[in-house]
Amino acid sequence: MRDQSDKYLVEFLSKCGNVELHALLNMLRSRFSLVSKKLVNRYPNQDNIPDAGSQRRAELAEEIANLLRWYGSNALAYAWRRIAHKDGGTKYHKILRDTAKVLNNFRKRKCRMQLPRVASVEEWEGLVCALLVENAFKNKRPENIAVILKEAGLEKEAAAEAAKKFGPGATSVGLPILVKILGKRTVKLIIEEVIVKMTQRRLGKDAALRLAKRLLIKVPQKTAARTLIIVGWVLFALDAVCFLASPARRIVIPAVSFISGLQTRKRIDNL
Repeated sequence: MRDQSDKYLVEFLSKCGNVELHALLNMLRSRFSLVSKKLVNRYPNQDNIPDAGSQRRAELAEEIANLLRWYGSNALAYAWRRIAHKDGGTKYHKILRDTAKVLNNFRKRKCRMQLPRVASVEEWEGLVCALLVENAFKNKRPENIAVILKEAGLEKEAAAEAAKKFGPGATSVGLPILVKILGKRTVKLIIEEVIVKMTQRRLGKDAALRLAKRLLIKVPQKTAARTLIIVGWVLFALDAVCFLASPARRIVIPAVSFISGLQTRKRIDNL
């Protein structure tokens, strides 16, 4: 079957909001890439982003997808594929799989998730999100995890029971079970907060506020505040992974996590 993951990526980039696309575009900027600098400089703010569904947006989506696929490629392999096929970038599903592997390998060997050999783009994005959240609890004792979950809004008994799933030695459970343990609302809110806070880390407070107004508009302030302790640990784990990664992966991992979060949050209600 022909790989459709690049088409999936371009469709997402063609239809997502201007705020989200502008944030992602700036995450892909690198001082080592003249192409990324030129692309970002063409769109200094979200108002310059072409409207979703337009031809100009489709063209921009292709450029951003190609940039991400270039970051996700080995330089020599990219050059060879360009010569042989005129398309040097790594396929989006492989970039997702590589991101999941990096996040999974950050865990102790006995605690790693058994990643599938074959999975859909949607499943890989869900795995990336699940690993992000679960890595936040890595190396923590169940009683400490229970406190974190209780402060995030779970009842005392539910938090204690859920903490057993995440303690030292526990294997990764995946997104559906994560939702079953913590609830759809909590997992969705954690993912949304991670997206916003990750944007703040990468692009600053103003960019994060613009994104928060879109993603968190219906969330009570008290409820959002409860999840921030988990979000802080998620970002701490992500920073640790990126610190140990190659320069290109330090761009790819947050960018893929950003896309995966935006897509997965919409699917959680169907789990």
